[in-house]
Amino acid sequence: MRRWENGKYHEWTYNELHQKVQAIAKWLIKWGIKPNDHVAVLGDNCPEWEASYLGIQTAGGICIPIDRMLPAAGIRYVLSESEASLLFTSSKYLKTLTEVDDIPTLKKSINFDNDKFADSIDLEQVISEGSDLDVALPERQLDDIAAILFTSGTTGHSKGVMLSHGNIITNVTGASEMYHADTSDTFLSVLPVHHSFEATAGFLFPIYNGCSITFARGLAGPDLIEDIKASKVTYVLGVPLLYEKIHAGILRGIRKKGKKAENMFNKVYNIVKFADKFGLDLGKKLFADLREKAGMNSVRHFLSAGGPLDPEIAKFFNLLGLRLVQGYGLTETSPCTHLTPPWAIYHECVGTPIGDVECKILDPNENGTGEVCVKGSNVFKGYYRNEEATRDTFTEDGWFKTGDLGKIHKHDFLQVTGRKKAMLVTAGGKNVYPEEIEFYLNRSMYIAESVVLGLQREKGSGEEVVALIHPDYEQLDIHFEEIKKKSTEEEILKLVTAEVKNAQKNLEDFKRIKRFRIHQEEFQKTTKRTIKRFLYTGEMVIVGEEKG
Repeated sequence: MRRWENGKYHEWTYNELHQKVQAIAKWLIKWGIKPNDHVAVLGDNCPEWEASYLGIQTAGGICIPIDRMLPAAGIRYVLSESEASLLFTSSKYLKTLTEVDDIPTLKKSINFDNDKFADSIDLEQVISEGSDLDVALPERQLDDIAAILFTSGTTGHSKGVMLSHGNIITNVTGASEMYHADTSDTFLSVLPVHHSFEATAGFLFPIYNGCSITFARGLAGPDLIEDIKASKVTYVLGVPLLYEKIHAGILRGIRKKGKKAENMFNKVYNIVKFADKFGLDLGKKLFADLREKAGMNSVRHFLSAGGPLDPEIAKFFNLLGLRLVQGYGLTETSPCTHLTPPWAIYHECVGTPIGDVECKILDPNENGTGEVCVKGSNVFKGYYRNEEATRDTFTEDGWFKTGDLGKIHKHDFLQVTGRKKAMLVTAGGKNVYPEEIEFYLNRSMYIAESVVLGLQREKGSGEEVVALIHPDYEQLDIHFEEIKKKSTEEEILKLVTAEVKNAQKNLEDFKRIKRFRIHQEEFQKTTKRTIKRFLYTGEMVIVGEEKG
């Protein structure tokens, strides 16, 4: 493990990690933690977080990873609901917790920073004391619960997902059968490690395969590039928004070099795109300089998951010689059910089932689209203290209902088309999937992101398709500077209206948005960087009528 601190990288070897995990586990047992007791971890991505996670489970405890982006009240809810008796964290989160009432079950906090705060214990002290203890470690079974993850999804509801050791390890081994990583590989840890995607794919997967992990010093582009270069990163895991920003950044950089450079790039790109139709991969050679300047030559695989990725962005990366593949799953599936195999990429699809995962479509329509359902060793044990929600999420014959809509193509490739709850129904009884329309809107260089919603019609049944649109103001500034025009609200609305019309020209009429409103602020998101759609369903859309 490697992280940037005080102007240089500091490293933990596997041996050091093992010793610290054992010491933490022994200290916890001596303190009084028994098998299946709950211990929480809250903090930024760092070696101490991961050592604590493994130490808790080695001691027989159940780990409660907490979303670091939660407000104080949200952190208190998870600690109280999970009945955690100990909390591993850092000073800044301990300060956050002073804003809430005492948590009855929480007895002690262990501080990553080795900076005494209130009555917390330094992690360094825990490791020092634990190293000298002669304590027997408990045996655990695959069916024992390893972690309870409280989801903070786009619907606003939070449930504790119980994952067993068997759920998680079968997910790791299933992915390892498809992607062969080894000691020569380095993973860049960017996504929050309390999420199952990063915890399984960006932490436990590389540990299982003997890889290195570099903790990103920040999300700023220059910092990420420097970490990739310095550590010779070979695997980058991200959500669609990360790749959308990289894609926009590359195009913005080319555009800033002037028309000549932009025209040259487009000419080469179109040649590579044409050659790709005949199975020729010219991007590796023709875009070698671009990849070198971008600092991404060492990366073997970019993996996108956590939400739908625009196929055009996936294609863009791969045509540039940057191998971008997709995965799919939910917290309830530990999380991965599907991965794009390295030997076959369909940009519209998220991959094929891994391990012993089975997949089927429930109640498919005439196009084969229906709710995605799965079975497998990776499917969770249920929601913590919520039997009713657990029952509701399974079919009578034991299939887990994901809540996502999709269809299965040849060779078992799965295409995810949207969320079942987000689906709109027009006055004509037509089903509209917001994500499909958002894909087209967001391809405009002047639209940063959008939310397509259903507005109940004043008369009659059905919904009107409307949208909130957050423009890319940086691109707009460049545009108006080039045409020597002032960037007024009226001019921005005029340009965005034209972009909306152009984006929808290939959509059926019933799918086209009828009205939209400019949303000046970036949309609020979960820590997986998916938009909290439920926050915007009640917003009135009153300007920018779109006639189609």
